[in-house]
Amino acid sequence: MNVTEFAERIVFGTTLEEKLAAPGNLDFSEVTEMSTVVRSISAPGRPAELAMQSSSGKNVKPPRDENLGNDLARGQLLHFLANHELLATELMALVLLKFPNAPYAFRRGVLVTLQEEQEHTRMYLRRMKECGVEFGSYPLSGQFWRVVEPMQSPVDFVARLSLTFEQANLDYSQHFAKLFHRLGDQVTSDLLWKIYEDEIGHVKHGLQWFREWKNQKQTDWQAYQHVLEFPMSPLRGRGTYGAFNRDGRQRAGLNEEFIDSIEVFSKSRGRSTTVRWFDPGAESELAGETHAKAKALMLQLEQDLAMVLVAVSKPDDVILSSRVPSYQLRKHWIDRGVELPEFLAIDQREQLMERKLRDCNPWAWTPKNHAIANSFESSLRHFPTPWHRNQAMLYRKSWSISKMKTWLEEESEPSELPDWFANQKVLGSPVNSLLDVESALRDFEARGYANAIYKTDLGAAGRGQRRVACRLPLAANDMRWLESEFARSRKSGSLPRGIVEPELQRRVDISFLWNFDSQQPSLDFLGWTQPVVSNGRRFAGTRLGAPFSKCDSKMKRFLLEDRCARLQWTAEWLAEHLKPELSAVEFNGYLGVDAFVFEDATGALNLKPLVELNPRMTMGHIALSLEKRLAPGVVAEFRIFTVEEWEAVKERLLGVQYQASTIAVKRQVMWQSGVIRWGEPCSSTKHVPALLVGEAAMDCCRECLQ
Repeated sequence: MNVTEFAERIVFGTTLEEKLAAPGNLDFSEVTEMSTVVRSISAPGRPAELAMQSSSGKNVKPPRDENLGNDLARGQLLHFLANHELLATELMALVLLKFPNAPYAFRRGVLVTLQEEQEHTRMYLRRMKECGVEFGSYPLSGQFWRVVEPMQSPVDFVARLSLTFEQANLDYSQHFAKLFHRLGDQVTSDLLWKIYEDEIGHVKHGLQWFREWKNQKQTDWQAYQHVLEFPMSPLRGRGTYGAFNRDGRQRAGLNEEFIDSIEVFSKSRGRSTTVRWFDPGAESELAGETHAKAKALMLQLEQDLAMVLVAVSKPDDVILSSRVPSYQLRKHWIDRGVELPEFLAIDQREQLMERKLRDCNPWAWTPKNHAIANSFESSLRHFPTPWHRNQAMLYRKSWSISKMKTWLEEESEPSELPDWFANQKVLGSPVNSLLDVESALRDFEARGYANAIYKTDLGAAGRGQRRVACRLPLAANDMRWLESEFARSRKSGSLPRGIVEPELQRRVDISFLWNFDSQQPSLDFLGWTQPVVSNGRRFAGTRLGAPFSKCDSKMKRFLLEDRCARLQWTAEWLAEHLKPELSAVEFNGYLGVDAFVFEDATGALNLKPLVELNPRMTMGHIALSLEKRLAPGVVAEFRIFTVEEWEAVKERLLGVQYQASTIAVKRQVMWQSGVIRWGEPCSSTKHVPALLVGEAAMDCCRECLQ
């Protein structure tokens, strides 16, 4: 029998015995005299009970690790793995048929590997039978065949099978060998250790020939990415979470650059993809700010905070950013159980034109972000709602004031509003000049207020704010600052310039969060958070887990009694009034409302429900997503440190022991303690976002920053 005849028997044979029969002595001298010319074959020959599922069939999945404590489940896993070994056997026979003129040494190596794959299949079948499972008892996937069979050259073969599926098996075989050892099943464990050792040789053989045939000007990693074509990607060369096997890859000859790169590689597997990008400059853009200082600030914030979007992204999503995260940061996330989305430089977004995308979801919808989305619109299944110029009004603080006044006036029976609900007396006024400011201050002083807060109408994140005394005349430095603000806003042509509000005895900040679908239309309530605000009114973070746990007993009763009745009532009141406003301007996407609890002159607590509307994603949305990853009963704080604060706390924070648990049903890592960074401290960094998990990390932070 020559090599061709042997390979044909495996590929086209219709019995398992034919496929697993040893070849005996083979004649390599007649390899070019093929009895069958193989170009493309949709599926190998199989007995009916072993036929592969079609591509439209339901995904074939093995049992979960936590369910492998009985023979039936073990047999089911071995059934899944046996099919992979049989597919590898058939594909190796196919490469001998497809490329008869490939180098003799390569073909000889494939033949040796093929016979080891036959033996692996036999080993699995024997052990599977001992567990009471017959081959063919469960559906058999044909995915390996469908993505490797279209190979156009031997280098395609080694890239797809040796460096992808067999590389992934370095993770799987070692993972299951260790797992069965822990379960006390040493027979299955030893079987998997044997297969693991053989797989190292299989990857080594493929790597040797890949290096022989690749573009010599490219590194192994560059060439590997270049050779693989969709739906193949390096992601398939990595096994299950937590099982990454560096030692096996090193023994197979892969270099450190390749190993590091594949460990943190992320890309959609072809499922529904959402494209996201962070843009902190929505208010600045709509205000028409063009000076270099404002642009530099927005660029700095984008660079420092863009990766917070990882918290709301799925593994099949794409994050666009000015720079992609380093290996070290991605490794930091992977080590903490974060499944990474794909990262793409925003100036390379034309690559998305070749992809099938579900939708896009920028931090905020503005004319600039619509232009970005339009650059790959043809690839989107769901097109973004067109920009409506009146959406810009939603960003204005003056809009929030005017709407609150209108909504309170429209209440048919104002006396029916709860006595703890803010009234007209605590609302501010839009202002366009110093005369307007002085008029508002006189009014506030007459109401009994000592101080007021000026806010630029389209300011964000605490910028453009100043505390002024209500008693006139204005202090000279306050007057100079306000004149400067008005002069700057006149250049942008925006009206009104700002707002002035009476300073209330603010006790607790609250953020209410929604997602609005204009197509339904539906306003889906996501929850509330407690923002952490600095003394200078800068947003510094959000408390998670039990957001109001640090409040005094009086505040806890106010917010939490009757199952948070006041918060629930306020959220419903806001939703009722916001929904028609959002529909009127065809708004779509995430939004948040800033609110707070204050203490009046009598000591009673009151809730001001709408300080300002944020018609975009907010850090509160990020915090709610992070909160889902906390272990039960664990508290945390999502913080945005200045670089100076980070330098003051990092040594002690990094000493807090990291702990996680795994929720078996979801296979999700749940955080119990430690620090997870969402940014990359470096020489150009000004802000470092991080999640402090557990009381120890939170206490450490407070002690360092006191």
